[in-house]
Amino acid sequence: MQQKPILEIKNFSLGIEIDNITYPILKNVNFSFFKGKIHAIVGESGCGKTMSVMSVLKLLPKGARVLGGKIIYDNNNILDYNEKQMRQIRGRKIALIPQDPMTSLNPLYTIENQLLEVVMLHNDVSKDEALKIAIKTLESVEFKDAKNRIKSYPHELSGGMKQRVIIAMALAAKADILIADEPTTALDVTIQAQILKLLEKIKYQGKTIILITHDLGVVAQYSDDISIMYLGSIVERANTSELFKNPHHPYTKALIEALPVKKGKKLKNIKGQPAPITEYIQGCQFNPRCERADDFCTSKMPEIKNISNSSVACHHPY
Repeated sequence: MQQKPILEIKNFSLGIEIDNITYPILKNVNFSFFKGKIHAIVGESGCGKTMSVMSVLKLLPKGARVLGGKIIYDNNNILDYNEKQMRQIRGRKIALIPQDPMTSLNPLYTIENQLLEVVMLHNDVSKDEALKIAIKTLESVEFKDAKNRIKSYPHELSGGMKQRVIIAMALAAKADILIADEPTTALDVTIQAQILKLLEKIKYQGKTIILITHDLGVVAQYSDDISIMYLGSIVERANTSELFKNPHHPYTKALIEALPVKKGKKLKNIKGQPAPITEYIQGCQFNPRCERADDFCTSKMPEIKNISNSSVACHHPY
């Protein structure tokens, strides 16, 4: 029996209004996220990764407009929720691990103050009990000497330690789903690996993790499934091993070929740049940069179809 998704984004389209013109930024995207899995969303800056998941939390920029589709959580369409209902979801059910740990904590309060606030908001416990939970949660994210260092202010912690505090906050709130938006961008390579291993450990506790990144190499070892996005559309999705073994979309293949895997291997660049959202592209959105594009690619947008164990939106897949 196939597992039911804990969260689904169905045929979702989003636009943003600029100078009284609405430009599409998400085009009929579909995601299924499962309990105990890490689902990575990968693509270049501006492809719609963050917008997709911020739509789940209804934290969209001014001028953003939902153009169609549903976001299903707990058998309800989140898009129908009012702000009071969303406050019951944000943090408590679906938590955000933001991109920059340096600016995500309040510099005026200790880690203890900030964690206690979260614990007591989501648990009916005394302050003493809340402190025990806070320390235990910090220890669970490998925060060293938690009992003493919980008294620290954010500026006294490294970037990796700050990121652990933010992850601890999500766990203290007992969120089912953690959205990690480029969680390793501001960290050095060694700390990146530690944070990714920590997220992997958390998924085995039954949590669902949505991992957003522009770096396909970052998720190679840690994700279960990958969706590749380009200019507001999903161009390929598959489980991680299948995607790396048999990439079908030219964009996916180009991203993999650009990874520095072997010493001395010449990296292959992807020609050109993604078009701005204000520029209309006829047909396949990737066609101006694609080596396989022909007249058909410039006239018709490809539908996403199953090829072996992958789903691919391409007229001429590999």
